[in-house]
Amino acid sequence: MSVSLFQADLRTGQDVVNTRQRGRHIAQTLGFDSHEQVRIATAISEVARLAASSANGHIEFLLEEGPTPTLLVRVRAPTSVNGGFVSGSTPDTLRPGPALAPAQRLMDRVALRPDGDGWLLLEMAQRLPHASPGAQVVGELQDELERQRRSGGTDELQRQNEDLLRTLEELQARKAEVDRLNRELEETNRGVVALYAELEEKAEALRRASDMKTRFISNVSHELRTPISSILNLSRLLLDHIDGPLNGEQEKQVLFIRKSGEALQELIDDLLDLAKIESGRVEVQPTRFSVAELFGALRGMLRPLRVHEGVTLVFDEPTGLPELHTDERKLSQILRNLVSNALKFTQQGEVRVSAVPGPRGTVVFSVRDTGVGIAPEDQERIFEEFVQVEGPHQQGVQGTGLGLPLSRRLAELLGGSLDVHSQPGQGSTFQAVVASDFTQRQGAKGEEDAGPQSLEQDAPNARTVLIIDDDEVARYLVQRLLAEASLQFREAASGGEGLRLAGEMRPAAILLDMSLPDMDGSEVLEALRRQSATRSTPVIIHSSRSMTEQERGRLLPHVVGILPKSGLTREGALELIQQALAGSGPPSRG
Repeated sequence: MSVSLFQADLRTGQDVVNTRQRGRHIAQTLGFDSHEQVRIATAISEVARLAASSANGHIEFLLEEGPTPTLLVRVRAPTSVNGGFVSGSTPDTLRPGPALAPAQRLMDRVALRPDGDGWLLLEMAQRLPHASPGAQVVGELQDELERQRRSGGTDELQRQNEDLLRTLEELQARKAEVDRLNRELEETNRGVVALYAELEEKAEALRRASDMKTRFISNVSHELRTPISSILNLSRLLLDHIDGPLNGEQEKQVLFIRKSGEALQELIDDLLDLAKIESGRVEVQPTRFSVAELFGALRGMLRPLRVHEGVTLVFDEPTGLPELHTDERKLSQILRNLVSNALKFTQQGEVRVSAVPGPRGTVVFSVRDTGVGIAPEDQERIFEEFVQVEGPHQQGVQGTGLGLPLSRRLAELLGGSLDVHSQPGQGSTFQAVVASDFTQRQGAKGEEDAGPQSLEQDAPNARTVLIIDDDEVARYLVQRLLAEASLQFREAASGGEGLRLAGEMRPAAILLDMSLPDMDGSEVLEALRRQSATRSTPVIIHSSRSMTEQERGRLLPHVVGILPKSGLTREGALELIQQALAGSGPPSRG
């Protein structure tokens, strides 16, 4: 049911002003807030102005009651109304013209239809924010509108001025807020610049501290080895009764001395190995041997280490594995550390050692136990130096806290990695991945029997990675993540500089950003492939750009892989770098 609230002719500009005033008052009475009142009044005045231009328009305000109470505004105008009021020439194509676009944005519904010969009827509707007012309120509103009919447009003009002043005040307040935010942003930018400078200074200090630590450990360890060796040798002389027999208590004491000396020697040896790896002075001596031979030697060496009688040490028979060409001593050291740790923390069940072929010319060695397991929050901590997880399982178990960190560094040195998969109470599985042929993995070009190899003596640029990225922080992060991989880095902050350096130095691999200041990453990649000196250089895309599947599909045939800057991890970066250094390179383009 519809109730007519007010209606009037639209002939002059004053009629338009009065109509806006009535519409604003009606909207206020029906419960619309101030912003909605302005919107409704603006839509009404726009439509009324167009209808009044024909000097023969009519407007009516109605309240539609029912489940969805609605304010309905009907405007009747002749078909000759101008100013873009209507679009279309037939009833089927009739629709609101461009001049009614503001009203369409301001009201819930705007509709236009023929209304008899030579007339048009425009309806605008806006749902009420609350329930329909009662009959008394509607009656009072009708009376008030009738009284306002006799008044002029001064009140409405005053109200419009008030609205304009209020709007100007809001704009001024927002401008002041924008100015304040701009000042804060400038201060923040200055702080970020200062922070970057401080971070670089701290990074340099950390590098110096790391070098000093390495030199200190190396020097002190070397100085300690001589007296420790003397203690071990003298204790052996006593235990061998070279100078006469010992009584039972004396022999027990000397045994304690020897065990303590052996533990201290193990700690010193681990520290020295870590120091060598960190300084890049470690030597890799590849020899040819089979996994069966390695397991045979380990089996006899490790069986006496069983701590608990209820634990069985099992070596699975290796099948389908190639002959290894790597450093047998270092690989044996990794597995000895893993097995001895597993035996320490397994009271019942078994410790099982196995090996299977891995991806891209690697072999995966697994040491699985049925021991106490490792909590998820501790599975990375155990690879930190001198870290031992506290708990009841530590009682009676001795260790230096260096075995696992050293094993991971050695695995990386041999072209692989070391990781753990574990659940508390369900045991742990340590997986050591190493390259089956170290010399091939490192890109060595000499004879296989060339003897001991040092990472410092590689061919020029054989382990050099060129980073083409205009983001200094991104370049720094990559180098810090891969600082322990015995790599050398060169940097280029633009595509042009990167192409020049790539042609001059011929790096072993390139990390390429896709967003560069002078060239797009795709253009740099295409230029690299056109030059004979860099055509076969492996490229890894290292970008923060969000790529579509189509973009990835275009890039992947020509690069080793894509390394996102978001969520960058050492493991992901190292895997792609190792793949590139192994000679994966870009596929042939046919």
